[in-house]
Formats: sequence, C-alpha cells, structure tokens
Amino acid sequence: MNTIIARPWDEDLHPTQCRTTIAPRTVGRLQPACGAQLAEPAGAVPEIAPDPQTLEHLLGLQRRLLRLLDPAGPAVTPSVGWLIRAADYFADLRALLGLVFLSWPAARSFAATPALAEALDREAEERLARAAALRDRPGKQHSSRPFTDPPLDPFLMGAVLGIAERLLDAPDEEQARELMLPLIHQASRVDQALSIYLRREAWVSFPLRIVSMNRPRSMMAMGDIIACGPIPRGGGSGARSKGYRRREPW
Repeated sequence: MNTIIARPWDEDLHPTQCRTTIAPRTVGRLQPACGAQLAEPAGAVPEIAPDPQTLEHLLGLQRRLLRLLDPAGPAVTPSVGWLIRAADYFADLRALLGLVFLSWPAARSFAATPALAEALDREAEERLARAAALRDRPGKQHSSRPFTDPPLDPFLMGAVLGIAERLLDAPDEEQARELMLPLIHQASRVDQALSIYLRREAWVSFPLRIVSMNRPRSMMAMGDIIACGPIPRGGGSGARSKGYRRREPW
C-alpha cells in the first residue's frame, strides 16, 4: 500500500531522517533506509553540548534580550552609561556585532568563556578570508557583508552578542571609550571606511556614537546632551521620549 510518508512503520527512524529505501525490497528481506539527517546541512558535524559555564551565559543572555523584546518589558535600558530606548539598544548591538568581527581578535578578551572565544576565532578567520576574496573580484564587491552579516549559528550569535552586551554595559561613557578604543583602532587598520560606517548616526544610538566617533580631546561633553523629555527609570508604557539621560547608579 502506497502512502505519502515512506516507511511509516519504521520506528527506528527519527522524523527528520530520510526514509527512502536504498535498494529494492526483496521477499523476506527488508532493505535499510537511507537515514540521512535532513535537518542538518550536508557535511555538518554533530553538535556538541556547551560546557555548563558557557550554557549558563548563553541562557542568561537570551533571557535578558527576550525581556527587552517583550511588549510588556522595559521601555529603556542602559547603554554606555546612558538610558536609551530598547529599540536603540538593539541597533547598538547590531553595529557592535560588525565591529567585533572587523576588529577580531581585539575583542577576544571580552568573550565570556574560552569555548566562545575559540568559536569566534574560527568564525572571524573565515569571515576575513571571505572579505578578502570579495575584494579581489571585479564589479561590486560587497566586501563588508562578511563582517556585518549576523551569524546563522545560534552558538556564534550568542558569542558575539555577549561581547557586544558587555561593551554596552560599561557604567559610564569614559569606561566605554576605554573598552572600545582598541577595537576601533584595529577595525580602522583593517577597513577604515567600514569602521566609520558601522558607527554612523543611522546605525547607533547618539550616546554610543559620541563615545565611538570622537577622540577624547575633541569629544563633545556627554553632559551637554539634553533629553527631549523625561524617561522613567523603570521604563513602562509611558516612556515615549526619544531623548537620553544618564544612567543613575543602582
């Protein structure tokens, strides 16, 4: 009897495994199924569970980001010593993701665990090679994309977002500047135009732009930033201001 699903009676096969019989069935003998894992790309290696410390960090990061994405979550969150809108915070994370890859290994010391740092070592090397190959080809190169495209692998995504979160969690703009300057200098050596592009006004919050774009001597005083309106410390639906204010000590 023909069915839409091949070998529906074969309980030894996982639902995501190929059920195609690899040879014609003969009387009295059941031929094995293909059994290929269709949920994984060709050549993928079995996933290895992260160590407890790494897993704890990734789950904590996930919880914090989901809280910010929750419609009932806080309307504002700290970034480089200032309170900004949650939406602007994700823009800051996105920009720093590119800066981390462009400047690697300058950001390596900010990885939460050795396992995350090693994974990013491999990823950054591959991205650098892809960017170099794109620069060598004729026509429109798109050589920035290997640095700016978010990783598809959740482990790598958690690794790089964890670094970005740590940089943004600096208690004030001076400490944020101290943390980011090595990354900015290294990124400028690799690709100065892209380094500036990642920190442009359209990509990041105003506090992060002031921290990352100005040199200490010519830096605009952060205290001169005037909020457009009050932003409640605890967030809430009433916080509709597009302004910024300093993060108060907890």
